[in-house]
Amino acid sequence: MHRVKGGYPSYGQLAGILMLGSTTPRAPGDLGHALTFDFPVRYGFAPNFPFSDLVLGKSDNLPWVIEAVNDLQNQGSRFVAADCGLFSVFHREINDQCDIPFLSSSLMMIPFLKGIYPGKKLGVLTGDTRILSDQHLRPVGACLEDVVMEGLESSSEFQRVVIDHEDNLDLAALERDTLQAGLRLIKKHPGIGAVILECTNLNTFKQSLQQQLGLPVYDMISLVNWVADGFLFRTYAERFI
Repeated sequence: MHRVKGGYPSYGQLAGILMLGSTTPRAPGDLGHALTFDFPVRYGFAPNFPFSDLVLGKSDNLPWVIEAVNDLQNQGSRFVAADCGLFSVFHREINDQCDIPFLSSSLMMIPFLKGIYPGKKLGVLTGDTRILSDQHLRPVGACLEDVVMEGLESSSEFQRVVIDHEDNLDLAALERDTLQAGLRLIKKHPGIGAVILECTNLNTFKQSLQQQLGLPVYDMISLVNWVADGFLFRTYAERFI
């Protein structure tokens, strides 16, 4: 029998998911829905951290986030992923102060995707194009020149549920608005190489976007699964040549 190392109150939760404490409805595909993942996750919360700090890059309340990440580590998480892509603005600060990897945003994938789609722009679907700026891209090694963007600022369903925090979500309406944003993106910018979903509330509609746009679509789940793969043991059947 192997020895099992102790030191944690519970075991088996590979990834920690950092939430801000919003009660926005979540569907599978969203980081906030545990059935999204093929492996156990543990949720941690920073309810005192205001969303506006992510927009403005204001770091006064960042200790609340550091505390939540450290708590997830102390409970056994091997890495932590943020539930809002705008956490990229604090990518360096949080990783500098934490001992396990902090995945701040799907925007972290931009430098890698630039390498496999050379000479092509990357499309980004975001909640509001008026918010996402260079201050969110540069900390993860990207810049506005790397991407073209389309947002859901005109979506009444996104505004009602995600921004105003109403407690019922019309999935069909938000899917329709997300697909329309994707179609606007490729119409305005033909020839883009791939699409990245910055806003994690759009992840649920990834498959629909792939089918509708005919392009590769990457989201925060793509990044989480890739990092998790480094911790998951895989066995392969013997192969005879």
